[in-house]
Amino acid sequence: MSNKSNKRVTMDLALTTAENITDEIVFKTASTFLEYLIKSVPFSPIIISLIDAYSNFETAKKQKQLLNFIQQTEEINHGFIAKFFKEKSNSELGFEILGILDQTYLDQQARMVGRTLILLQKNDISKQEFDKYTYIITKLNNHLLMLIEELHTKFMENSPKVIISLPNANMDLVSFGFIEKLLDGSWFAEAQNETAFDYKITNEYFYFYKNIFKD
Repeated sequence: MSNKSNKRVTMDLALTTAENITDEIVFKTASTFLEYLIKSVPFSPIIISLIDAYSNFETAKKQKQLLNFIQQTEEINHGFIAKFFKEKSNSELGFEILGILDQTYLDQQARMVGRTLILLQKNDISKQEFDKYTYIITKLNNHLLMLIEELHTKFMENSPKVIISLPNANMDLVSFGFIEKLLDGSWFAEAQNETAFDYKITNEYFYFYKNIFKD
């Protein structure tokens, strides 16, 4: 066998060996990114403590959100939770609720999920509307909660008119369907402040605020 062939075989063996070793290392010691971090960072005790703390935090967060959800539904309809989860027909929706709660972290979000479920069970909203509202709830943060509350304050200051001036309108509020930009050419006639920054607060917002958002 020529030297060139020998080098080629040696290189192939080396690559194969490296791949096997890498696969074994990845499989055994890097099943998750955090586990890999423990092996890579010399301060492993600190990393382990951080992982334990994060795990405990995640567990506590889920328990807190579930508790807020249960408390809200029980305040509205005592005995609702026990009845809901006993019904086999609600099993899929029950798992869906748990998944939705897992996407939240604020107490108010969990309470809003509870109120939305009550509305669904009372047939006040459809499943499609339930999906829409819970999607909105999972996207909320403290900043958006503040903006939603401020929107109501602006309305109360100008009530009963629903046109308000928003020079820097938040696009999440637009995508949620809570405010609408007046059509070009129509804003002057409809607007309260007669500016190009005027938006209309929608009925969708008022329903969400009254029935889901407000504690």
